[in-house]
Amino acid sequence: MQAVRAVIVAGADLRDRRVASRKEFLLVSGGNWASSSLAGNTRKYHGLLVAGGRLLLSGLDEYLDGKALTPAAYAGGDDDRGLSHLHGVSLDPDPVFWYRAAGAAMKKSIRFDGILRVRYEIEGEGGLRVAPLIADRGIHEVRTEYAIRPEPLPGGVRAGPLTLRSDMPFTPAPCLYRDVIYPEDRERGYAFQEHLYCPGYFSGRGRAFRLEVTADGVGPTPSPLPDTKPVSWLDRAADSFLVGDTILAGYHWFPEPWGRDTFVALPGLLLCRGRFEEARAVFRWFSRQIRGGLIPNRVPGGYTSSDAPLWFVHALERYVELSGDDAFFREMRGAVEEIVGGYPGSAVAHLDGALVTVAPRSTWMDTPHTPRAGKPVEVNALWIAALRCAESLGIDTPVSADEAQSAFSSFWNDDAVCFYDLLDPDDPAVRPNQVIALALGIPDPSRARRALETVGRELLTPFGLRTLSPREEGYAGRFAGDRTYHNGTVWPWLIGPYIDALRQYGLSPRTDVLLGPLLCHLADAGLGTISECFDGDPPHRPAGAISQAWSVAEVLRAVLCTPSGGDGDGA
Repeated sequence: MQAVRAVIVAGADLRDRRVASRKEFLLVSGGNWASSSLAGNTRKYHGLLVAGGRLLLSGLDEYLDGKALTPAAYAGGDDDRGLSHLHGVSLDPDPVFWYRAAGAAMKKSIRFDGILRVRYEIEGEGGLRVAPLIADRGIHEVRTEYAIRPEPLPGGVRAGPLTLRSDMPFTPAPCLYRDVIYPEDRERGYAFQEHLYCPGYFSGRGRAFRLEVTADGVGPTPSPLPDTKPVSWLDRAADSFLVGDTILAGYHWFPEPWGRDTFVALPGLLLCRGRFEEARAVFRWFSRQIRGGLIPNRVPGGYTSSDAPLWFVHALERYVELSGDDAFFREMRGAVEEIVGGYPGSAVAHLDGALVTVAPRSTWMDTPHTPRAGKPVEVNALWIAALRCAESLGIDTPVSADEAQSAFSSFWNDDAVCFYDLLDPDDPAVRPNQVIALALGIPDPSRARRALETVGRELLTPFGLRTLSPREEGYAGRFAGDRTYHNGTVWPWLIGPYIDALRQYGLSPRTDVLLGPLLCHLADAGLGTISECFDGDPPHRPAGAISQAWSVAEVLRAVLCTPSGGDGDGA
């Protein structure tokens, strides 16, 4: 499958606020970001300079020859203010906006590498006025009170932690932009309104201007991708999650390492791209965090995941498979031994026969509405795989992999023609977790193929797998927070194990058919990246975070790891 071309263009349809607000750009550098929707800030997480978990510069209020270019949120309204002058946006790879107002045409370019750089180019001559809007708060907060004292500087101004410089002169005019509204947060039931501080404005008349914004302790970071090399959007999105020796879970509200997400995502983000040195650093970092057979789910602390340590072992096996690096496999022997020995006696998991029973809300379906206490199907499949890995390293195990695999046969549900999602208590609901067991090749082929028919018929959508069949009681077709998170919502990361499962049992998936809509999604919602989840019902509106590591990783893995010659004409 060919790489996705790194150009996205939108035109006149952006004058419709509903269209423009759905499309969001995200520029990441070292875990810091510049982000907004094409209709302006619709979330409290949007900002043109966000660093160290703080939203410093919210945005810029811009006027071209006296005509407002900034959408209505800054004026406390929901109308189309500003959008009528927007005639196009492209990302190749950074955002470029084209405006026309009062007879003047203007191109605005945004670059972010830890320093925000905005360039304005005007055809002919026009008057430009730009007012910086400062928040200086935590990303999860809103703010209404300020005690900032702006200090004039040569070529600009210092306000709080920010230094703003331009070749336009600065005019001090401190004020508050009151009651700025974030409609996405309002819809999600979170705090959605705040005031923003404006120290004054830059203004000038001419053909070209620049504006540069820096923050204390934040500077440019080297781009992992050279500007001269064309890359796919998926490559760029993948690199946005790599910070130091860790992998961030997503943007905007997951900019931290999560153990489970890290090792689900690591094969696609690093291994399939040959980034083995960086993968070793991630394994080593997390191996130092192992306590009692567990790795932290949220970092720091948070030893609450019953599947994160098993995903660690699975990712390690994928590392060896793709790299051939047996020496590193042996280096990690102690980590595998600690997991297999300590995990089944931990606070979140214990042996019951040859299988494991886990604590409530310890799997990836971790809301109060899907506690899944008992024996989850995918956790036990990963447990069997971990036992096989340990045995290959000569590690003593509490039960043999063969014993656990034999016990796994009790998951088969003949009535539903697929596998129970949970045993003890038994849960016959048709859910996608069984595809992880199928991807690992745990069930026998006859049952596996029948289960895949059920999964394909009831759970498969253009954007991934539903978390619950529409036939089941409690199914929710529209994402609306925790209640629906795993009760019908579609998760794109599950397309990876689904494709693996089809291959595992000789069903030759057509990856171009299965992945096509997700690749088209790169021009929707978070531009150039893949959303956390989607509605279960058509048209499958994107929801959750606009850029999720395991969503990008599993699509990228499916693209890069397609067998030579392509897949067949099967499922």
